[in-house]
Amino acid sequence: MISFLVRRIKEADFENGFFETLSNLTTVGDIRFNEYRMEIINRILGDQNYIIIVAEEQENHTIIGTATLLIEQKFIHNGGRVGHIEDVATRAGFEGIGVGKKIIQKLIETSKELQCYKIILDCDDKVIGFYEKLGFKKKAVMMRLDL
Repeated sequence: MISFLVRRIKEADFENGFFETLSNLTTVGDIRFNEYRMEIINRILGDQNYIIIVAEEQENHTIIGTATLLIEQKFIHNGGRVGHIEDVATRAGFEGIGVGKKIIQKLIETSKELQCYKIILDCDDKVIGFYEKLGFKKKAVMMRLDL
């Protein structure tokens, strides 16, 4: 049984497998080695509306899961807030042990604490069942324009 802790990201996590875990989701690119890396990290970590949660494997302190919660302040719903979940990833080899579930539960809890009136996310058809088990409902169609 693998023991892991779900918490907010800290700077040391970028050296403990964060980018490798994120690369299980999509192409990360050369930000791992980019000269502007710390500028980007500091900009993201300094934004109070940008919350990154990680799952840290307790024995080796390796990051084995991550997701981001973006908080959007709205004019509608009496100036309410919406949580946007993005970049949900589990490190290769750690799937199926509850990492994603615990991370999403933490983001739901955080969204409630921040008084969001809803949480939205986009996902592939193959993981709809995972999110439905956590209370999400298929609501709309996502559209995308790659730039």
